[in-house]
Amino acid sequence: MKAAFSLLTVTGFGAAVALALTGCNTLQSITVQPPARTVFGQGQELDLSGLAVTAQYKKNSETVTDAGSLQITGYDKHRPGSQTVTVTMHARSGLVSSRASNTFTVRVAPVESITIAQPPAAASFKQGDAADWNGLSVGVAFEQDAVPGITVKPGAEGLAIAGYDKDQAGTQTITVDYYGKRAAFEAQVIGLDRIAVTAPPRKTEYYTGEEIETPGLVVTGTWNDGSSAPVKITSKDLSGYDITRGGKQNVTVAYSRKTATFPVTYLAFEALSVDRPPVKTRYELGEALDTTGIRILGTWPGHSLAIVNNGRLKITGYDPLRPGEQKVTVTVGGQSDSFTVLVADPFEGVWTGKWKTGSKIVDGKSRDVFAAVTLTMGGSAWFLRTNTARGEPVELRGVYIPDSSAHAKLQCNDARGAGDVTRDTSTSMRLRNGLISGEAALTKVK
Repeated sequence: MKAAFSLLTVTGFGAAVALALTGCNTLQSITVQPPARTVFGQGQELDLSGLAVTAQYKKNSETVTDAGSLQITGYDKHRPGSQTVTVTMHARSGLVSSRASNTFTVRVAPVESITIAQPPAAASFKQGDAADWNGLSVGVAFEQDAVPGITVKPGAEGLAIAGYDKDQAGTQTITVDYYGKRAAFEAQVIGLDRIAVTAPPRKTEYYTGEEIETPGLVVTGTWNDGSSAPVKITSKDLSGYDITRGGKQNVTVAYSRKTATFPVTYLAFEALSVDRPPVKTRYELGEALDTTGIRILGTWPGHSLAIVNNGRLKITGYDPLRPGEQKVTVTVGGQSDSFTVLVADPFEGVWTGKWKTGSKIVDGKSRDVFAAVTLTMGGSAWFLRTNTARGEPVELRGVYIPDSSAHAKLQCNDARGAGDVTRDTSTSMRLRNGLISGEAALTKVK
């Protein structure tokens, strides 16, 4: 009776599905009335105004009003000539999805010529200035006046402007290209006569190893027409100095093939010392270094002992994920000293537990069989003692690499030892590796 009931149930469900499929009003085809425009100029987007699509279903037909159900493909605004545009419609009726397609033809007329309809608002520029083509308008005519001409402006797709050199004085011919056609206009570049440092940077004294800073620096340009104005300078425009050499140096400023200089002084330390280490010298694994309270003293020729600005310290050697004592190095002006910190190891200690190796029948009942596990960790090394599933004693060892205060990867020459440990609390941890089936829960014993 149970089998017969199952058969009836499956048969009834299949009949219901067949009935649903038979009754679907599925999409059979579509007809397309092309849009009002079927000729476009090269570079122009397809205009679908006037496009009408009628869908023929199995039981009826209707005009498509939801443009979201249509997919338009096949149009390439960059390629001249006749093109077939495909309209595809997707429809769903009940459990059935269907689609239908139809096409219409358009033509893309190539660009025949371009002209400078309006030159840019700025007719001349100062040497060193970037070009500003604001106001430029380019007239575009299409082949055989197939479609009305248009105008395009800088930034339009396909429009390229070339020929301007901000560092070259005189009359320059600027070319405009649009789909293989070219036009040109002229621009004047007023020559730069000289530049001068009219205000030095706020900072002119450095320790060796430091780069020159530009805040406060003012460089003024003077052009051939007698005008003058500040010019924009960045650190990339500075050269001629040696950060490894102490003493007075001249820094060269370059702008549009003109140069000027200003003086700086580099202080080369004879010695550097950590007079007072940071307040915090003990860290949890993963904790960032905190240099609050540190005091560094430096001496250089002809100067007395001085406290070094902490903002100028280069600090290296600290690894927040390396447990143990670490030497942190402080470098300023080519001289170094160090201090020591301790990164606590949350995995260090002896952890014990057990893992299930299998089961056996005792007094007619199945009993789980376990193997004891002892995991000793410290100094980035680990040692594991347990038994295999066959009861054979095994010892594994290797190094562990923490990637957080709660997780560390175990590495071992014996592939069975590869795995990881995850801390749940300061006294409990979970162990996984190739030897142990599943996961072993461990408790810290010392």
